[in-house]
Amino acid sequence: MPELKADNRIKKPNGNRKPLVAAVCVVLAVAVLLIVFLAAKSPVFLASAEKRAERGEFSKAMESISQSSGEKAEILEKYIALRLEIIESYPELLTEFNIDKIHTWKNTVDFISGKSDLLSEGILLQVQSVSQVLDGIIAGVAGYEAMREDVLSMMDVFNELNRLSSKDAEGNSIGFTVAEERAKISQWEQKCNALEEYSRSVEGSESIYLLNYLIKETQGECVDLNGKLDIVIQSGYSETDNVRLNIEGTKRYPDIRSSSASVNLLEKENYELYVYKGICRALVETLGEFYVPE
Repeated sequence: MPELKADNRIKKPNGNRKPLVAAVCVVLAVAVLLIVFLAAKSPVFLASAEKRAERGEFSKAMESISQSSGEKAEILEKYIALRLEIIESYPELLTEFNIDKIHTWKNTVDFISGKSDLLSEGILLQVQSVSQVLDGIIAGVAGYEAMREDVLSMMDVFNELNRLSSKDAEGNSIGFTVAEERAKISQWEQKCNALEEYSRSVEGSESIYLLNYLIKETQGECVDLNGKLDIVIQSGYSETDNVRLNIEGTKRYPDIRSSSASVNLLEKENYELYVYKGICRALVETLGEFYVPE
């Protein structure tokens, strides 16, 4: 049999291995350099985003901040996103008020304010300004909604003269006492005074025509009703005598055009709805200083 001999030759490594190892090393080196480069550039992008945001260039600021990282960058990005959303939503809010959106923005700005140590002085001043305006809108809406039922009740004044002069089946007017009527008028006056005081607290309320008209007409109607009661007293009746008004016809009020609708003081629910919309619009307009479309 032929003799078997062990093959003691040393196998040479595959010639393709060296280039592969070298390629992997190059890739790793490039990755490390890229990480180092991006880490070095992050503060640059952050500074650029801050400056652009301070100048109101929020779209450009978002481009810069998206290339930065870290908690400070995250907070600044949240603020920039908020300002961009305000810019985008402002025109629609003027016509379709959304209190939930306002509350969401306020929650966001409160969170950002809680990280004030991460904000530049310029950005912090902006954040405080936005927060103050949002607080004003929320308080303004809540303030009116708290008196909304009183406003509707106050508007009964416009139908009171018609009620007193209305006739029953026998042709007689409704009986009343001057004391009772004066008490009702006093309540309407108090509610009107409260509404007028509220109006003075709303920035831009002079532009809310239906609100101002409502206040003036209510005041005028109360004066008119008191005048007619004075005539009753001057005729020899006491404030507790049961009396009737002898007035023919129905008191009417002119229709008022508001936006795309026509409103009338005698249709109090519809009229008040447009008063509310006017108030909301005036409150939203306080956000106008932050509406800086690019």
